[in-house]
Amino acid sequence: MDVVRCAAIGWPARGSRMAAPSLAGLNCPNCGAAITIRALQQTQTVVCAACHAVLDAKDQQLSMLQAYQAQMTFAPDIPLGTRGTLRGDPYEVTGFQVRSVRHNEVEYFWREYTLWNPYKGYRYLMEYDGHWCDFAASRIAPSEMVSGRQPYVTYQGELFRHFRTTTVTTVFILGEFPWQIRSGDRVTSRDFVAPPRMLSEEVSPDATGWSVGLYLPAAVVWHAFALPGAAPPATGIFPCEPNTNTPRARAGRVRTLWLAVPAAAALLARALLAPPNTVLAQRWPYVVLLAVLVLLAVPAIVDGIRAAAFERARWSDSDYAADDTD
Repeated sequence: MDVVRCAAIGWPARGSRMAAPSLAGLNCPNCGAAITIRALQQTQTVVCAACHAVLDAKDQQLSMLQAYQAQMTFAPDIPLGTRGTLRGDPYEVTGFQVRSVRHNEVEYFWREYTLWNPYKGYRYLMEYDGHWCDFAASRIAPSEMVSGRQPYVTYQGELFRHFRTTTVTTVFILGEFPWQIRSGDRVTSRDFVAPPRMLSEEVSPDATGWSVGLYLPAAVVWHAFALPGAAPPATGIFPCEPNTNTPRARAGRVRTLWLAVPAAAALLARALLAPPNTVLAQRWPYVVLLAVLVLLAVPAIVDGIRAAAFERARWSDSDYAADDTD
C-alpha cells in the first residue's frame, strides 16, 4: 500500500499535535483498476469507480464486500475529488450516494455528497430537484414532544415540527465513506423542519443518529465548488426551504397597515359625509390618502396569500397533508 502524507495532496499542516492525514493508492481486487483513498484513517468503505464493487477499506487487501448491484448508474454533479469552501472551511468531495423513498406509490430519488476536511471532519450535501441542504452530524439528541397528532422536537432552543417518517433505500454509491455502506441499505428516517433548518434522524439495525441541516441556494453551492455554468433551477418546494413571501422585513409594513386602516376609514367617512356646500377639492386629500393606503395594503395581502399557498405546498407531501399547518 503506497501512502502519501497530507502535505503532498494539498492539505496544509495544522498544529504539531495533529497527525497529517494520508492518501493511499491501491488496486481493486475485482477488476484491477486503480483506487485512491483520500481519508485513509477514517474511511471504512470504498467503491471502485470502474466496476462499482464495494470494498472494505480497513482490509489492506481491499476485500470485496459487495459486487455491483445497482440497477441504475448516476453521475455526480460535483465530481469526486472536487474541493471547495463551505462555511469558511475547505472540503473535498470523497463520496456520493443516491437514495430513494416511496411516497404515495411514487419513488423519489435524491443525491448526497460526503465532504471531508482532515481537521474539521465530515459534512454531507443533499440535493433534490435543484434544492440543496448542508448537513452535519449532531452530537446532541433533540428533546422530543408530542402536540396532538404531530410530534415535534426542540433543538438549541428552536422548535422543529415533524414532517415525514419514511424508509430510505440506498440505490447507488461511489467513492469512500466513513461507515460500512452497501447498495440496498435501508434505514428508517424521521425529518423535522424549522425552515431554513432541518433535523433528520436515521435508525438502522446497528445505530441511531441525528443530523442537522441548513438550506442552501444552489448558487451558493455552485460558487463554493467553482462548478461550471449556472446551477439548474430548483423545482417544487423543499421541506426546509425558507418562505420568502414572509421575511421579517415586511413585518413592519403589516403592522403599519393595521394601524393605518382605521385612520383611512375615518378620513373616508369624513370626506363622504361632508356638507353639500363643501368644495369638492377639499375632499381630494382624503381620496389620495385612501389610494395610498390601498396601494400599501395590496402587496401585504398578496404576500399573505402567497405565503399561505407556499406553506400548503410545503406540507402537501408530508405526513400531515390534510392538517391545517398555517
